[in-house]
Amino acid sequence: MKYEIRESEDGKMAIFDESGKQISEWFDYIWEEGLVSGESKYYLARKDWKQAIFDVNGNRISEWFDIVWGSGFLKGKSDYYLAIKDGKKAIFHKNGRMITPEWFDEVWEYGLVYYRVSKDGKMAIFNKDGKQISRWYDWIVADGLVEGRSNYYIAKKDGKYAIFDKDGNQISDWYDWISSCGLVKGESNLYVAVINGKVAIFDVNGNRITNWFDYIEPEGLVRGTSEYYIAKQDDGTCAVYYKDGQKVSKDFFIWEDFYGVVFKDVLGIVEIETSDGTIEVIEFKPVSFNREEIIDYTKLLNI
Repeated sequence: MKYEIRESEDGKMAIFDESGKQISEWFDYIWEEGLVSGESKYYLARKDWKQAIFDVNGNRISEWFDIVWGSGFLKGKSDYYLAIKDGKKAIFHKNGRMITPEWFDEVWEYGLVYYRVSKDGKMAIFNKDGKQISRWYDWIVADGLVEGRSNYYIAKKDGKYAIFDKDGNQISDWYDWISSCGLVKGESNLYVAVINGKVAIFDVNGNRITNWFDYIEPEGLVRGTSEYYIAKQDDGTCAVYYKDGQKVSKDFFIWEDFYGVVFKDVLGIVEIETSDGTIEVIEFKPVSFNREEIIDYTKLLNI
């Protein structure tokens, strides 16, 4: 069944089916997203500057709110929508049940299992059962637990950052900054942390596995795409290192910022694209095997 929105002479809107039958009352405004666009059996309407969600039969399934943000719900991709009332925000299930334990100043990522909220300038993570699973921090990064990519998240407190697991256990020290690449994004069991302007790689147990450098490129070892990584010293020289800290290339300079890095471990090369579009090819000596030992199958005898 197809549906369309028709407008009356006085500017009101209503939904009609393909036979011309009116299936909704007249509203001040109706959004096409959902029923009319064919993405779900629900639509959002406004009346007297309030908004509510209705089903195909004209039943109102939500309260009247100041604003309803429900793109995921209207598109059939989520069972949840966000409502705003008196400047506060809360999450609701399609059955009308309020998911958040109270109205908050801000709510993010409300279509997933976990979501972040802010209240009085602080931020915390809750789950869809309304249970608070983190303490209140100055900031919590969405990468990781909240986005459904891992069981970890990064929180900020008093200008420092630390990693926590879904049970609220702190698994790292407090640093000046922590990259979400690797552990938090579910790419590996490693992460990069910064203190006093120096960076190093740490494992999930908090062990530092590299020296301190001026810069470490996360693509490679940290992102789980290679056993190698590129690090830069304070004099600007870069080199390729193996996961055990072994230096496997000559020093080289990259004057522009790294834009893209591709490790080809078998060939013993890494391709570095810089911000100016230049691609540098750096050779290194693979640790796991010698390139000379790779078998040339074209030379095998027929047996």
